[in-house]
Amino acid sequence: MPRSRCRKDSSFETSVTKSVFLYGRPNKDKLALLKRMQATFTALVNEDIRILSTRNDLMMQLVKNDKKDSTMRILEKTIRKKGLSSAFSQNAFDMAVTHLSHRLDEIRLDLLAEGMDPFARSKVLFAMSIMRKSRMEMISAMEDLEKDFYLDCAKKLRDMTEEEFTITQKIFQDLYAMKCIEYRIPQLRSVSVPLDSRLMKIETSDHVKTPYVICMTDPFRKNHRIQIPIDTSAHSLHKIQSRKMAGTVTMQVRKGKLRISWAYSRHMKQPKTDDMIGVDIGITDALYTSDDRQIGSMKEILDFYHDTVEPAFAELSDLRNKIRNISFYLRTHDLPEDVRRSLIEKMDRLSTMMQTMSAPYRKKRHYYDMLHAAIAATVKEYIGGLSPEILTVLEKLDIREFAKSKTSNGRFSMFARGKLQHRLMEELNWRGFDFLEVVPDYTSQVCPVCHNLDSNNRNGKDFICTCCGHHDDADHVGSLNIKARASDKEIKDICEKYKYNNKNLQTALRTLYATRHQEYINTESA
Repeated sequence: MPRSRCRKDSSFETSVTKSVFLYGRPNKDKLALLKRMQATFTALVNEDIRILSTRNDLMMQLVKNDKKDSTMRILEKTIRKKGLSSAFSQNAFDMAVTHLSHRLDEIRLDLLAEGMDPFARSKVLFAMSIMRKSRMEMISAMEDLEKDFYLDCAKKLRDMTEEEFTITQKIFQDLYAMKCIEYRIPQLRSVSVPLDSRLMKIETSDHVKTPYVICMTDPFRKNHRIQIPIDTSAHSLHKIQSRKMAGTVTMQVRKGKLRISWAYSRHMKQPKTDDMIGVDIGITDALYTSDDRQIGSMKEILDFYHDTVEPAFAELSDLRNKIRNISFYLRTHDLPEDVRRSLIEKMDRLSTMMQTMSAPYRKKRHYYDMLHAAIAATVKEYIGGLSPEILTVLEKLDIREFAKSKTSNGRFSMFARGKLQHRLMEELNWRGFDFLEVVPDYTSQVCPVCHNLDSNNRNGKDFICTCCGHHDDADHVGSLNIKARASDKEIKDICEKYKYNNKNLQTALRTLYATRHQEYINTESA
């Protein structure tokens, strides 16, 4: 599996898109056609991915996700399956390009974190490096683009000697080959079928009870359309009637029902803020704010997961391991027929037990229900007391920051904290409240009074500074430091400079805090 890497910063978006869902119950023949459409579309996407992944000459278009390039369109027409709608085939091809482009961008950002600058900073240089272009070709391409960023890349290439360029490119190629193994070429099992205006039309119904009817083109037969009544909840119906619908519509068959996803957008202005609140996301206190408010808790939910859900799945894992052991024993030993038959029957019994064990999955669903309910209540309580003039400052959570044991990581439960932060930022944006993310390094280990950075400052929920003796809740200290970082120019400059090198970032932060701590001591002694 690809290792985790630092995600991009999230910020306020002036245009937000959400989806409403409409459901239909097609008859047997229409349902069979819809299932065939989905299976065929998935197969087309996988086939297009296979073909595109072998075309090194199209690397530039893939890296830039340029589906409208003339070369790409010619290729799509060349490989198009006979007997299928052109729009249907084109949408599958575009989806294949997008999946490969996302894979390449993941690789590019990982190489950038490995120090492959400027070859991984620019998408153009990244593609040209994969295609093994010369240094002069790269310089020429950068200079043709004329923008300051590309001219800076061209200067870095000119400053390299030919020998340095060759060595760096060799390192790039080796790292790229390793990342290609790490990020495997996508193989999709099932996808939602995108429906544009060429393939469908959603109209208000005038002869059935449901509010809408979707009219879809049959991709396997010319000039043939099918109509299916679709219904939705009163809430979604209100959204459809009161919001401007975006152009994205997708279709998927789920458990014998047709599900139509219809996107709508909301445009808003970024609010002006004159105050800010730092928010620390934790476990015992789900949110602890810099104005000393404790909101929600996930401790009980995570205790339920560790005490109830994990043991239930451990039993399931034990049965799976027993089946594997018996299977291995059968393959590696020459046994009498009656013994073989007995072991095979035992495997069947264990397999039946696994298939009929509903308790682990029921407990896991209950855990998710508890988690989602707690997150919703916590977010609602926080936003309920917020005004548009306040900027919410959060720490940018990253799994790699928690280099602890498996048990400790389970206790921190990055999944639960990440879900809470994602939901909080989503709701803040949707309701028109501004927010900002800052780096989380050492926020709960630095004294907000004397700037003493010491891991011994914190002991669980208690914070006692080893220098000045400042005593507070550790999460409150974290929220104060998070708030301070939003307006700290020196820390902002360090974060920008070492954006892709966490080790150097932490070293620079420790140096800065040591300097500030010494200044505090000098001031106190004077």
